[in-house]
Amino acid sequence: MILVLISPRQAGLPFAQWLPEEAGRLVAVTASGVPVGPGFADVVTVDDYTNDDAVLAAAREAGRRHRPRAVLALAEADVERAALLRHEWGLPGLDTTAAAAYRDKVLMKRYARTAGIPVPAFAPVDDVRGITDFMAAHPGRVVVKPRGGSGSTGVHVLDAPGRADDLAGQVAGGSYEVEEFIEGALHHVDVFRVAGEPVAAVASRYTGAGCLTHWADAPLGSRNLDPVDPLHERLVAETWRLIDALPSPDTVCAHAEFFVTDEGRIVLCEVAARIGGGPIPAMLRHVLGTDPRELWARVECGLPVALDTVREHARTAPRAAFCGIPPRHGRVLRLPQVPPGVKDFVLSTRVGDDWSGERYRLRKSGDFLATWVVTDPDPAALDGRLDATAQLVGAGFGWEDVDEPGPVAAGSGAADGGVR
Repeated sequence: MILVLISPRQAGLPFAQWLPEEAGRLVAVTASGVPVGPGFADVVTVDDYTNDDAVLAAAREAGRRHRPRAVLALAEADVERAALLRHEWGLPGLDTTAAAAYRDKVLMKRYARTAGIPVPAFAPVDDVRGITDFMAAHPGRVVVKPRGGSGSTGVHVLDAPGRADDLAGQVAGGSYEVEEFIEGALHHVDVFRVAGEPVAAVASRYTGAGCLTHWADAPLGSRNLDPVDPLHERLVAETWRLIDALPSPDTVCAHAEFFVTDEGRIVLCEVAARIGGGPIPAMLRHVLGTDPRELWARVECGLPVALDTVREHARTAPRAAFCGIPPRHGRVLRLPQVPPGVKDFVLSTRVGDDWSGERYRLRKSGDFLATWVVTDPDPAALDGRLDATAQLVGAGFGWEDVDEPGPVAAGSGAADGGVR
């Protein structure tokens, strides 16, 4: 039996298709109402999947009944949960020490700094005084973020100490960190290592301000770099150095993010022991020749994978890019058409979908209404197609302002602009 932790964001993933040898021997732990698909011998649900105690209790009960030989988790929220279960049951995979290092942004930067990897100046904070003291010692903008957050939720950029007062209720308790704001282009590197041997490493550059782009309701995209690009080589080398600096197991996948400054300096943003979220798996599928989630699911469960085929495909693959349109504050009135020539187009909304109020305020960087992938061997052509499709899809949405009823003119707003 294999225990699969399925976050609501992983609803509908074809686990039985990815793991056909285990069909009928899969056990799911997920939120109530989340479809898990065929191939599961047992499905255990919890009312609140954000509650660690509830999820772990459900998993332990399932474990007592089925005695799993592996724990599979693809979501950031499940990294530490899965590690704890593996520890309790004596199963292989990411352990609790490694999971903590990959989840806690203060801890991960301490490991990286000790290994000589450039990181922003940073400090844990548990009150406003901690933020203002840091800003006094490090003049300029700072970023305040949850130590274990994901999807840019709860992230604040402060340009003056007085703004820290607004965060008093959030930072109390020591679950936040503050760090200097790094001016630079944000890149991500997705790596896979099995039994100590690298399988693939793909370096890519986000468009715009990276994962903070959704604050402006602007499209977010990413394009992979040419493997012979010196920057690609430097980013990949720095990522492997980071993996070795953390208490990583021999078999690990990671999604690392780095700033590259105008001077060419590479500075760590953060790293997670999982595959990149949102449309990144769809983009990587064109680079690796297989869905990276399927690749990792099979590796994690000890099933055979044609790793040499993945290595060769990554070496010769065409350039690929993804784009996603985030929600705006309001209600969806009209949906876009699929642009010609795109791949993996996914529409994740409907007419009448309301993104006002609290839902809009708590949106994540991976909350997209539409996503797609474009490929082209020519980098300039790829950039052009990415911009053109972003314009088409953004303009295809119609919006109603919930606070001031009435249609918003098509094509207005930052979400309709290009992605460079």
